[in-house]
Amino acid sequence: MPSEQENPLEALKAAFHSDNAPLVRQLLDAHPAFRTRLGDPVMAFDSPPIIHVRSRAMLDVLLDAGADINARSTWWAGSFGLLDAAPLELAHYALQRGATLTAHAAARLGLLDRLREMVGADPSLVHARGGDGQTPLHFASSIEIADFLLDHGADIDARDIDHESTPAQWMIKERHAVARHLATRGCHTDILMASALGDRELILRHLAENPASIGISVSAVYFPMRDPRAGGTIYTWTLGLNATPHSTAARFGHPGIVALLMEHSPQEIRLAEYAASGNEAAARALLAGSPDLIRHLTKRDHDRLVSAAVDNRTDVVRLMLELGWPADARGQHGGTALHWACFHGNAAMAGVLLQYHPPLEATDHDYHATPLGWALHGSENGWQARTGDYPATVEALLRAGAKPPAALRGTPGVQEVLKRHGVR
Repeated sequence: MPSEQENPLEALKAAFHSDNAPLVRQLLDAHPAFRTRLGDPVMAFDSPPIIHVRSRAMLDVLLDAGADINARSTWWAGSFGLLDAAPLELAHYALQRGATLTAHAAARLGLLDRLREMVGADPSLVHARGGDGQTPLHFASSIEIADFLLDHGADIDARDIDHESTPAQWMIKERHAVARHLATRGCHTDILMASALGDRELILRHLAENPASIGISVSAVYFPMRDPRAGGTIYTWTLGLNATPHSTAARFGHPGIVALLMEHSPQEIRLAEYAASGNEAAARALLAGSPDLIRHLTKRDHDRLVSAAVDNRTDVVRLMLELGWPADARGQHGGTALHWACFHGNAAMAGVLLQYHPPLEATDHDYHATPLGWALHGSENGWQARTGDYPATVEALLRAGAKPPAALRGTPGVQEVLKRHGVR
């Protein structure tokens, strides 16, 4: 049990996130008022806790405390329920405990007979919008489910609301067979999807139709959103932010496709791909044959430095800088590589970048903050907030001449550094 000084609500959240069902039960018994909040949208994506349950024991605890097994999120783009993301074994247990099956959940769980009954009673369900505004086809877990939905009028290229992405784009990470089948049935494809599938003919077709497609990447530049509230293409999660055809083919284990893509790439892209993959020997060999190549890199190529920093790849950032990439290149959010090194609390990367004299007071385009500002914010809210070395990062920036903030900010360790530099 938590000490008297510990916030019981925070203790309850921590126990829930660690899937400590016995402790959650104890805390709910000790603080009955929390039972009335089990339906509140206090979790990610405006959802109640039950949607994030990952074990039978935790589900039993919440149901015993009065939680609604059919509670749904209030997410703006479309609500999620427990059956939309729960591990399969837990989802089937939830059905035994009274969870209501939806067409989306039936498609996800492979319950074709139940899906047939639902669509037979209401044919419009093939177009129903669920979590993130996805249709049942977005959730299809098998070719049989996909074919059933398509044969009953589902739109093969329907785009969800939050990510404005097609079913095949959602499937490309873990449901290759279904995505490949949708491609044979005529769904929209692109060179990234073809690279993930390792489909040589499809890649060549895209290159014939649009040779410039060799240079696309998973970014807002190539996948802009119509709705300003949208969360960005689902490729960010299925392929990875800043993924290229080359890196996608490599990720999914298609070395022959990587070679094919390289054959069709201009030298600038080849150099960027070699550098981004850490292939120093190939990059230096290419530059040895074309010494002026670095001067002909485009802004898109320069942005690869920032992409490497976003991915927290110190080795790649170091290599690109050594090869001649400009340290002031701007990328995501208009931040420099130094912004991202600071956001991650990556003191080693920041140290490498500082050797190339990046602009210390440059502000990004979206938040209008300097690299130091990103470090202060990142220490509390960054992706690496628990593991990054933010005090050392801030120390390096201040020693390099960065302007200190007007007041103390950041974690206690960061504030100690700021105090040593006169910030009060």
